[in-house]
Amino acid sequence: MGQQFTEKALQKFEEAHKADPASAIPLLNKGIALLYLRRLPEAEETLKQATTVDPGNVRIWYCLGLAHLAESKSDVAVEDFKHAIKLNPVDADSHYYLGSLYRSLKDYDQAIGEFEEALRLNPLHASAQFGLASALQRSGKVAQAREHLKRFQTITQTKVGTPLAVTYGEQGDYATVQNIRLPEQAVGPMIPVSFVAQAGAGSTTSSSPLAANQAGGGACILNVDGQKKIVVVGDGDSAIRVYKSLQSGALEEVPAQQTGLTASGHGIACAVGDYDSDGHPDLAVALSDRVLLFHNLGHGKFEDVTKTVGIQQLNHPAGLTFVDFDHDGDVDLFITGSALSSGTGPDVLWRNNGNSTFTEWTKPTGLAGKGNTTAVTLSDLNNDRAVDLIVTGDSSSPTIFENKREGAFKVLPLYADSGLTPTRGVLVSDFNKDGWMDVAVTHAGAPGVSLWRNKDGEHFERVALPLSGAKSAWGLTAIDIDNDGWIDLAAIVEMANGPELHVWRNRGAQGFEDVSDALGLNKVKLQNPRSVIAADIDGDGAADLIVTQLNAPPVVLRNVGGSRNHSLRLTLAGLADNKTAIGTKVEVFSNGRSQKFEVAGGSGYLSQGPPEILVGLGQADKADVVRMLWPTGVPQDELDVAAGKPVTLTELDRRGSSCPVLFAWDGSKYQFVTDVIGAGVIGHWISPVSTNHADPEEWIKVDGSQLKARDGLFSLRFGEPMEEINYIDQLRLVAVDHPEGTEVYPDERFLDDPPFASGATVVASSSRRLPAGAWDDNGRDVLPLLTARDHEFVHNFTNLSYAGYANMHSLTLDLGAWSRQNPLRLFMNGYIEYFSASSMYAAWQADLKPISPFIEAQMPDGSWKRVVNEMGFPAGLPRTMVVDLTGKLPVGTRRIRITTNLQIYWDQILVDNGPDSVKGVRQTELPLSTAHLAFRGYPQQVQGKTSGDLTYRYDRISATGPFHWQRGSYTKYGEVTPLLHQIDNHYAIFGSGEEIDAEFSAAPLPPLPPHWKRDYFFYANGFVKDMDFYEASPFTVAQMPFHEMTSYPYPASERYPDNPPSVKYELDWNDRFESGDRTQRFQFDYKPTVSQPITGQPSGNASSAHLH
Repeated sequence: MGQQFTEKALQKFEEAHKADPASAIPLLNKGIALLYLRRLPEAEETLKQATTVDPGNVRIWYCLGLAHLAESKSDVAVEDFKHAIKLNPVDADSHYYLGSLYRSLKDYDQAIGEFEEALRLNPLHASAQFGLASALQRSGKVAQAREHLKRFQTITQTKVGTPLAVTYGEQGDYATVQNIRLPEQAVGPMIPVSFVAQAGAGSTTSSSPLAANQAGGGACILNVDGQKKIVVVGDGDSAIRVYKSLQSGALEEVPAQQTGLTASGHGIACAVGDYDSDGHPDLAVALSDRVLLFHNLGHGKFEDVTKTVGIQQLNHPAGLTFVDFDHDGDVDLFITGSALSSGTGPDVLWRNNGNSTFTEWTKPTGLAGKGNTTAVTLSDLNNDRAVDLIVTGDSSSPTIFENKREGAFKVLPLYADSGLTPTRGVLVSDFNKDGWMDVAVTHAGAPGVSLWRNKDGEHFERVALPLSGAKSAWGLTAIDIDNDGWIDLAAIVEMANGPELHVWRNRGAQGFEDVSDALGLNKVKLQNPRSVIAADIDGDGAADLIVTQLNAPPVVLRNVGGSRNHSLRLTLAGLADNKTAIGTKVEVFSNGRSQKFEVAGGSGYLSQGPPEILVGLGQADKADVVRMLWPTGVPQDELDVAAGKPVTLTELDRRGSSCPVLFAWDGSKYQFVTDVIGAGVIGHWISPVSTNHADPEEWIKVDGSQLKARDGLFSLRFGEPMEEINYIDQLRLVAVDHPEGTEVYPDERFLDDPPFASGATVVASSSRRLPAGAWDDNGRDVLPLLTARDHEFVHNFTNLSYAGYANMHSLTLDLGAWSRQNPLRLFMNGYIEYFSASSMYAAWQADLKPISPFIEAQMPDGSWKRVVNEMGFPAGLPRTMVVDLTGKLPVGTRRIRITTNLQIYWDQILVDNGPDSVKGVRQTELPLSTAHLAFRGYPQQVQGKTSGDLTYRYDRISATGPFHWQRGSYTKYGEVTPLLHQIDNHYAIFGSGEEIDAEFSAAPLPPLPPHWKRDYFFYANGFVKDMDFYEASPFTVAQMPFHEMTSYPYPASERYPDNPPSVKYELDWNDRFESGDRTQRFQFDYKPTVSQPITGQPSGNASSAHLH
């Protein structure tokens, strides 16, 4: 059920009922599965049957109440929840649902009483706060209602409480399936496993004497042309050594002249990451006096590019990691160590500019740190989708740098135990499978190793490890030694008799067990060991161990026996994200069990593990689901991933942000028109101190052939195909009649700043024509590409790595002869490949600004003069925009050129120098008759030959997709007509996969004169908010925008209106809550779909949906 395989769960529950018909639990679980499959009569009958088996089970009555509520049987549901409360009077959720039912029955006094009782039992019950506000408002107690609405907003926005929602797992604990209580089984016994040392390689790296606590010995696994290479740093003239594993299992050193990885000095640490996104992992090395960056040239060759990229020594380096701290799609470089001078911190952050250069960016992020620091790793510790850093050093606790998305990181200790010794190594792993990443640490003294359980992202509590007598510890790694699906822990520990490699097996609820001797590790002799890495070196599906030694070759300990259990071998490849996938979260579901991983950069002690994730599956031969959440927010599911063979999972080529899209009923089907209000996007950070200006309104032409009336109504579907929030304030439709031979368009285009386009009707005369000529930057004749709207676009530019950006490029047009007696206009059809908030921010880092198209005219002497500073561009997918050149060109000018650095694709350009005939058109406003909001799903996206040339098929729709929902209150499903009549900040708010079916009356239409044509202009007014890392408040419906705001996010001196009409609007309409953590399948599954218009007359607010 938790994996959204509800049909499969139902089958299991039916089998359980047949096996034990006397138990009510299989019946209860079956009823819950049927409830969430919306098979409501069956759910009701099954749950009623369960009440006869176990009438004292409060869960059954609670779920029966939900079933009756979903069937709109309110009176019966009241009795169900009364029965549940009688069985358990202190369950706040039951009191909330009973209050909601009383409210729907307009018994407001009873409703208020139940909501107040729910809040007495749980003062942070967000749904009860909202319900109480609603009941008070409907009782005429507006001031009290406003206060409880504010409390609801505070509770939800600060995440101290989460309202109930309608999806599985979010309707209260009683609405989740119940396990049959059996004696808890311990993790099974370990299968026979041992670690066997392989033959060494090469000679010692240095003969200089060693200090007992000398740092260094870092190592990393580098994937070169499909082969794992072990990179170890040490001392001397060959401070970087590379080893490959032979078929025999022995290691062989690769000569430095073959790799180009040469350096001398005292090597400490290394890290791997593809800094230039060319698909080849690069290598960073920390030496005691400098950091080196080696660019991977391919075929096993590297080049030192440290100076070229701008990196220099700003501290005495120690550890380092690549990390995409700003989630802009490229990896930055974070370096620990000690300060070069007083007044500076020990740590340095180098921000990747996205153009193969770096800028030092420590101070703006607050990452300088204090004291001396050693190792670093990354993790999203609080599951807020922003990557955090954990740094060890000379304090008793590692330091957490919590990523706040904007500005400086928040600094706090991992734990408060000040009695522990300084920390050295650190790693994260979800040892207890609760979805929160736990932390293991090694210390420079006793206790040697400590393990810390993450408690819901709020604090860490220590977990006991069986270890005594440890003097200190060095490296550590997570490893599943026997592929049983439980993550174990290995560490190098200094004991009284010398260094030892310890492994603790994870036994789940029974804790950890030291199995070092059972694995044969007591026979392994080590010389000054430092780091330890788990990696499947021999490719048999079981994790081996690699131990580095100062001034000695690494030791490879081959896992013998672990491959008897199955495993997944997963390598991730970023697409829009960094190519090495650093920071990606991975969840694996198999046979009802789950595991969670993160692709770390640096981990352990001054080291980095392999890019491959090894997932133990026990005896399962596949994973049911591999679920990824990429750093820029792309969710992705892969189903039925087979065990055994290596699998590379490439990031989904997914667009997360677009605009709501429009479909029109043409008499037989819904046709795609285009996207709408792309310029209405709010809160795009275009630099650390500024956001974009939103244009909330747009007129869109709907060709007359695309829109036909049915039963006296025109039907338009206006929906969200990706993962944005839409705040829609008004919808309109105007019929525009005009003589045949002419065309009509609204004056619409994307402009950077106000005043925006007028939206006024522009008539293209019958004398419009092609330009006399058209050429790209290279003088190539592109006029043939501009003759027709045939999706053959002018593409005379090179796309940059920042979405939506290109090199500066121009399109030159010869307008031909024209007269000053008439208007001179261009009708330009094309589209823009939109930039995202993240790409705009990343481009800003590279000192690249978006340059909207401007127009220059060629003077008689051949020079060029700018005549239009901002021409604008199509605000989304293909559409026609109008450029008025009247009075802007010197007499006799024929050639103009349009220049920009945006990815704008032109399909057709026409010149019109005919007379202005706008007075010869007739416009008729068609009133909005009815509008319904519903979840529709995701129409199939079809990609044209040119990137970004999208269309959608409404006859194939998927109920699921790789998208999230923002957390907050949405408008309830059902009729929303009253919200869309006027511009009043009372929006219809909807999100991913949802749409408005708007029906406009054809009654006012006059007869069409002979030889005239009728087209339509669709108008939308509203705002759009992306789920983008560089979107202000991307994960919540709040802050609510409003038309009078001066910016978004707006300053503390401004706020969304809280007058009585606005309070009434929020309580009456926006009572559908999304938690933002909806469990679903992040994958398209398109099905043939037949859709018909919803025809009928206005009937007021008929929705019965409630905030759950």
